Amino acid sequence: MLQVVLHARTWLSFEGRSQRTRGLQGRQAQRLRCFIGLLCCIFGPESASALTPRPDHSPGYFSGEWTGAGESASYCYLNLGADGWGVLLVDGGAGDWLGARLQWRNQRQSIQVDQIVPMPASIQRRIMPMTNFVLRSGFNQSLSVTWNAMPSGCQLQRVETTARRLKRARDALAGWPPGEGRQ
Repeated sequence: MLQVVLHARTWLSFEGRSQRTRGLQGRQAQRLRCFIGLLCCIFGPESASALTPRPDHSPGYFSGEWTGAGESASYCYLNLGADGWGVLLVDGGAGDWLGARLQWRNQRQSIQVDQIVPMPASIQRRIMPMTNFVLRSGFNQSLSVTWNAMPSGCQLQRVETTARRLKRARDALAGWPPGEGRQ
């Protein structure tokens, strides 16, 4: 009987010790979670700005040549200068151009057209004045232009981007055996 009591007492003391150890570990884990949460609150807002670049306000962000196509065989050409002026030409598919000069600016990586100056009509160059259009910046450095209250227009990309993608496509086809995929 004495042996059973000693055995029970030993068992209870070990169990009590393990409960105390578990309680101590739980408190340490809770303190560690609180400390990590506090660090995230203090340093989290500062690290978010390090991951996201600040918006570019410089005219160089949009300046350059842009081309694109749209519905009904329309083709658009846009040349934006670093001085804030540009030229837009739109071919509606018949070979006649609509043209306008525009004053623009970069407003937090969104293009803003401030002034539209229609190009003078030229029968020799087949250019007609364009009086109204909407130019929007899109995703991944793309632009879209609509005119004459049409719901669709042209999707524009930089000439350099288009040339780079064209080269990649040609390189991909260059590795194919003759006759395959070139029909």
